[in-house]
Amino acid sequence: MSLLEIDNLSVDYRVGSGSLRAVDHVSLRVEPGEAVGIVGESGCGKTSLGLSIPMLLPGNAEISSGSITLADHELVGMSEDQLNQLRWSAVAFVFQGAMNALNPVQRVDRQILEAITAHEAKADKHEATERVLQLLDLVGISPARAKSFPHEFSGGMRQRAMIAMALACRPSLLIADEPTTALDVISQAQILALLSSLRRSEDLSVLMISHDLSAIKRVCDRIIVMYAGVIVESGRTEEVLGRRGEPAQAAHPYTQALIGAHPDLHGERVLAQGLPGHPPDLSKPIAGCRFADRCPYAMPVCREVVPPTLAISAGHIAACHLLSKGAS
Repeated sequence: MSLLEIDNLSVDYRVGSGSLRAVDHVSLRVEPGEAVGIVGESGCGKTSLGLSIPMLLPGNAEISSGSITLADHELVGMSEDQLNQLRWSAVAFVFQGAMNALNPVQRVDRQILEAITAHEAKADKHEATERVLQLLDLVGISPARAKSFPHEFSGGMRQRAMIAMALACRPSLLIADEPTTALDVISQAQILALLSSLRRSEDLSVLMISHDLSAIKRVCDRIIVMYAGVIVESGRTEEVLGRRGEPAQAAHPYTQALIGAHPDLHGERVLAQGLPGHPPDLSKPIAGCRFADRCPYAMPVCREVVPPTLAISAGHIAACHLLSKGAS
């Protein structure tokens, strides 16, 4: 059985007198020990999807339909006390922007220790303190720096501290939201290598949210592409994005556009292609394909009928009318 199962999940935000559907009937699976990446441009719903798993959505958001099952526990409808039993111990979240996520007036070791004592009421304080030092060492921070304040750490070290805090109660699933944002390229590479290493050493499943295809390609077994609140394509990362020296097998025009906008350091040197236009207004009903207004291959049917999700190969699916039988 999958570690995480999300079925037909919809997330709505109250905006003024109306509502906006940020996630629209999304389904996905994460297997034990698997790393899955969610990509898409800003506003596509990937962070809302991630926040809905530990039920950390903002106050103006609600899950309007669907289910989220984590390790046989149905999370939708759980009380706050029940959710607190699973947060950190079953699922942990690494928030985007470690500079803002860490408390600037508390020492780093105290913040990690607080995560342990808050979720493990019977934890021995001495053992918990030792675990903090072990966690810092695990993520590549010298235990001698445990008493430092966040401002005394570099951006990469703050991100490592956030990962150490997320691992404090030995979760099965780690959700990382843009874990390399605002870091220099060296720190980015180090954080991605750390995530890959921790996944193996700690037997973690990882759900990584990112707009960076190279980060997804380095860490994740599977990729899920979201656009305007829905999944438009998913499959094995090496198939959808391509192995080094081999072409990508992306089937959806939006995924192809994402790949085209990302420079390839190993292939032919060509100018990256931008994607014109804007995503649709999710506060209004959308007929047909949500990508139709920006798609260079759009047909009349694309603006009238929601495209079916079709299998490209084993484990590789895409939702596009071009893939339907008889499409030209």
